[in-house]
Amino acid sequence: MHRTVRTYRVMMGMAVMIAAVLMASCKTTKFVPEGQYLLNKAKVQIEDTKEVESSAMNSYLRQKQNTEIFGFWKLQLHVYNTAPRDTSTKANKWFANNAHKMGEAPVIYDEMLTRVSMEQIEQAMKNRGYFNATVDTTKVYKGKDGKKLNLTYHVTANTPYRIAEYSTLIEQEEVERIAQSERSLIKVGDIFNTSTLDEERQRVTSAMRNRGYYYFDKSLLAYAADSSYDNHMLKLQMHLTHYEGIIPDSVKEKIYTKQTIRRVCFHADYDPSRVPEGLILHTDSSEEGYVFSYVGTKFLRHRVLRNRTAIKPGEMFSERRLERTYTNLNSLGAVKYVDISFEPVDSAQLDCHITISRAKLHTVSAEVEGTYSAGDWGIAVGVGYANKNIFRGAELFTLNGRGSYEWRTNGSRAIEARAEAGLQFPSQLKINIAYNYQQRPDEYTRTLANAGLYYTVPRKPRSRWTHSFNLVDISYIYLPWMSDRFRHDFIEKSSALRASYEDHFILDWSYTGRYTNYSERNPNRSYVNFQYTVETAGNFLYGVAKLANLSQNDQGAYTLFNTPFAQYAKGDVNFTFHHVFHPQHRLVYHAGLGVVVPYLNATTVPFEKRYFSGGSNSVRGWQARTLGPGTFRGEGNTLVYDLQAGDIRLDLNLEYRYKVWKYLELAAFTDAGNIWTIRDYEQQPGGVFRFDSFYKQIAWAYGAGLRIDLSLFIFRVDFGVKLYDPSRIAAGTQWRTAPNGLCWKDDMTFHFAIGHPF
Repeated sequence: MHRTVRTYRVMMGMAVMIAAVLMASCKTTKFVPEGQYLLNKAKVQIEDTKEVESSAMNSYLRQKQNTEIFGFWKLQLHVYNTAPRDTSTKANKWFANNAHKMGEAPVIYDEMLTRVSMEQIEQAMKNRGYFNATVDTTKVYKGKDGKKLNLTYHVTANTPYRIAEYSTLIEQEEVERIAQSERSLIKVGDIFNTSTLDEERQRVTSAMRNRGYYYFDKSLLAYAADSSYDNHMLKLQMHLTHYEGIIPDSVKEKIYTKQTIRRVCFHADYDPSRVPEGLILHTDSSEEGYVFSYVGTKFLRHRVLRNRTAIKPGEMFSERRLERTYTNLNSLGAVKYVDISFEPVDSAQLDCHITISRAKLHTVSAEVEGTYSAGDWGIAVGVGYANKNIFRGAELFTLNGRGSYEWRTNGSRAIEARAEAGLQFPSQLKINIAYNYQQRPDEYTRTLANAGLYYTVPRKPRSRWTHSFNLVDISYIYLPWMSDRFRHDFIEKSSALRASYEDHFILDWSYTGRYTNYSERNPNRSYVNFQYTVETAGNFLYGVAKLANLSQNDQGAYTLFNTPFAQYAKGDVNFTFHHVFHPQHRLVYHAGLGVVVPYLNATTVPFEKRYFSGGSNSVRGWQARTLGPGTFRGEGNTLVYDLQAGDIRLDLNLEYRYKVWKYLELAAFTDAGNIWTIRDYEQQPGGVFRFDSFYKQIAWAYGAGLRIDLSLFIFRVDFGVKLYDPSRIAAGTQWRTAPNGLCWKDDMTFHFAIGHPF
């Protein structure tokens, strides 16, 4: 209850602040003291080289202007400035406190920080090989009161130093061989760069540690540079620091001795420094080279721990295997965290100690949701249970249920219930079964039973790709009852819907590949997400039916137990690019394309496998399943959800996201897209895809959104507005900008969702 009240107050505070900002004046120097200046702009200009981008120097600025949206609007500063100067009243004090918490105080220009910034930029340029670079500044005062300051750092790079010669002088043979490898990052002719030199030291160090040299460290490698060459050229040499007499011979011998793993000791849910009083510590070393210690009951089976550990007794130490072990063990849902350390046994052996802490194994969830669609109100309730270690092998068992009830404007009721159970093994093999029941009293009753076997290929270390297979997925759709009206209006008249509302089997197989170069270590770097899926169904059953000469129904389709089966091929591609040009600002580009084609045993694609457009993750000017196909609008210009499905999908989205503060994100977006049918169906006029006209049928919308980060999930509200509606082409009102054609009720939509749209 307290959390609900607190959340309500935060949201109300946000609303008040945003409303105040929209009505606030543009004056940004309200809280700038006399004799001081608001740092309005701070930028870097590098004037005589294209090798270094000006933006690369921004991180060295010790003082930057207030955060901006769209490159000019200082929203957080405006929020701060909505605070009243007089805080003597309780209301004014509350308003000022909230404005200062949510806003951002004005950045007051500081001369000392400017000098520090100049020094750091100059040093950064030297680190990049521009030893003679100089930095100067210009100041321009702005505003009616002259209290805004635009500051520009002018960097004169001058001629950079390049590497004329590169050599290594290393007495240890293996280090020398690695350093002289073709994989060396240092190339003759390149501009001198300390970052590259440091990366090369790390490359050599990692190679040595992967060969068993546990005690080898990056600090053992150093460089000597000779800049006496003419024409800004220098000679560079890598050497070992300990040959200068810094390290004793006994330590050198230790550094260059390969270390073998004697034992791997697992401490599962056990910390020897805090063994609970009264509990017995169990130690099991029956397996050669392995020791298992745990308190109370056995946490994880020995075989699971052993198979997930790339570090093996009797093998050489390897940093690569160490990283792989961290990855493998941390991927187990039953594990909270992992710590790996090594203890020397003698001059050439190590014991590996792996301490594992168990995660919370049981979780229960519940949700209640209100729904509203085209005048119909409803309620949905969902419950879920998960066990992350059900058989003591880190198996994840899930059980979920959901039920919904909808009151329709015509007086009828709609009921839907779903139950689902899943079991995922550490090998990434997953079994899933589900049952879905739908009751539409004036239309039909439908049940869908599904069972599937899925497998995700373990991702290789440092790989950016993941691969998953739907090995087999069996669905049986059964309609025990259908009203005469629904049969007459939709089934008998529509070849597009007939197969979707008849009993049928779906036996499909699919593969999904995913790529991302997102880095948790550098979350503010731009990155790409790419995913493609290939799916096919019915081929195996068709082959069996053909060979066995099974019976066919009146539409010429083979049947299994007197029930036809679907046959189709489906492909989907989704591409998303996150252009992060500031930790709080990003542009997200998204494109999605999908095609599904029925063949041989089917003339249409099952309703469950067709595409829909509109909604919170598609073209947000439309509600879900209300856009398309093509120019289709239904008889009497009404929307018909059962007919608004297609075989081709196109989504194009552009979204600007701005993180206002920890809990609040604003967005502006524009979306385009539609769906089309492969064939020209009588009940979906204007829905077929044609190369000479499809581009005229791409819907277009724009809008704004608000995201509230509640830690566990992101609550999203998007307000979408139609700009171009292809279903109104025939009426000539497709552009929704003219006052005589714009209908506020039909052309504007709110979407409430969880998580980002893409």
